[in-house]
Amino acid sequence: MGWLKLGNRSEIGQKALGEPYGGLKAATEDIETVSVDDSGRIDYPPVDTSLPDSQLPFISPEAIMERKSKEDGGLLIVVDKVVYDCTQFIKEHPGGEQIIKSFGGAECSWQFWRFHGPKELAEFGKPLRVGRTEGLSNKFKEPSKYVGLRRLGADEW
Repeated sequence: MGWLKLGNRSEIGQKALGEPYGGLKAATEDIETVSVDDSGRIDYPPVDTSLPDSQLPFISPEAIMERKSKEDGGLLIVVDKVVYDCTQFIKEHPGGEQIIKSFGGAECSWQFWRFHGPKELAEFGKPLRVGRTEGLSNKFKEPSKYVGLRRLGADEW
C-alpha cells in the first residue's frame, strides 16, 4: 500500500504527481486516489482488474456498513474479504435487485458461492472491486451444505 490522496472531486488532479508536498515526494505507484463528495463521504473507485486482491486498498468495516444503497453513497458488498461496489450492477443482476440490496453493507460470501462460481466472479465481479476488508462477519449462520446420501450403516461411498 502507499499514500492515500483525498480531495473534493473538483480538486482531483489539480496538483501534479511528484511535486513535493510538506517535504514529501510521491510517485504515481505510491498513491491511491479516492474522492470525497460534498457530504464528506469517500468515493471508492473501481480498481484495475489486473491488481491482485491482496493489493487492493483497505476499507474499514465501519465504512462498508454505511454503504447500503445508492443514497448512502453506493451499495457495497463483501465476498471473501473483497469489497465490491454493486451500485450500478444491481440493475443487471439476473437474480434481481432485491437480493443484492438485502446484503448492502454486509458480508455475504457463503450466499454468493451457493449460486455463483469462480467464472461469474471473474467475469462480473472483478470490474466491481473497490477494496478489501477484515473483521466483517456474515449476519447469517451458514447452514449445512450436504445431507447424508448413503444407507444407514454403510461405511463406504
